[in-house]
Amino acid sequence: MCTLNVEKGMKLVMKINYPIKYAAMPIIEQVGWSHGLNELEREYDVVCYIVSKCYLLKDSTKYMENGKSVKEYEVVFPYQSNGNGKLTRTIPEFNLFSYACTNSNKTDGVFDTYEEALVHTTEKNEKLCEKTWMWLPYSSDLLEKIHAKKEEFSARLAKYKKLERQMLLYNKDLEVNKKTMLNEVISFENNKIKVLSCNLYEAIHMLRDTGFVVFTVTQEQYERLLEVARLGNANDLRFIGPTKCLLMHEEKRSEMYIINKNAEGIYYLDENGSLHYQAKGTLPEFKSIDESTYVLYTTETFEDVMNSYKSHKAIDLSKIKGPSLKKVQKKIKKQKN
Repeated sequence: MCTLNVEKGMKLVMKINYPIKYAAMPIIEQVGWSHGLNELEREYDVVCYIVSKCYLLKDSTKYMENGKSVKEYEVVFPYQSNGNGKLTRTIPEFNLFSYACTNSNKTDGVFDTYEEALVHTTEKNEKLCEKTWMWLPYSSDLLEKIHAKKEEFSARLAKYKKLERQMLLYNKDLEVNKKTMLNEVISFENNKIKVLSCNLYEAIHMLRDTGFVVFTVTQEQYERLLEVARLGNANDLRFIGPTKCLLMHEEKRSEMYIINKNAEGIYYLDENGSLHYQAKGTLPEFKSIDESTYVLYTTETFEDVMNSYKSHKAIDLSKIKGPSLKKVQKKIKKQKN
């Protein structure tokens, strides 16, 4: 999905094709208060880790003063807090000018399987748990205090394990080590074929203020168009065979219509890139394609477009972080004869 909003934070969001991995996601909570400039301020820290899928943006090697080196990874977790007690689905967001990712995290390990990530996450949780009691002063009841700290940490982790399961359920569409084909767009204008250096979702948002029509083609048809683009001009595109209209946008309309002749209603994207469905609607009449209309060809299908703009469920933390259920052994009373 691609949205461009210069007024709100200069962020660029688009359909992405980053590798999907598993990683240890830090859970941050308020752990106390600290003295600020004029008043007390909330103090936040990592309280535990859970396994989560993530988009892998970059991996690098960090060299230390002692001569050792460590691997560092820049990732984006697909569910992040919106500040209102809910986790919302997100993708990597970038600053329009610097192209630096604005919602990424640094982590020390990414993995291809849940099991590998779980081992790594468990080790991190054990070290974090140890920090909660290792500086306790010595006293006669020290062992009891250590046990209480471990129990407190385990109870907190149990709550977030529910969140882990919920996130993995909602992230089934993110498949590890599977990259989708995302070809560049081919345009046809004034009998000339041109390969645009962007994908469909970038192209249609750059052309948001103009009229355009998008046709979906097979990979074989796409290869034919590429060959013609290398050779030069093309007077007729009927040689590639039948194509289907995928998107239509008229210059003076705010809506962009997604064409599906099998649907009873109509699908369209509003000016903010939000997907809508009108059950009893019919496609409006468009003017015929003229010289000012951009004609684009893509291998993306109706299903691809729908998946790129669909809304994902938010996760309500107040429900996920409910009290943990503990198994209690019931005492069996002996019946009197």
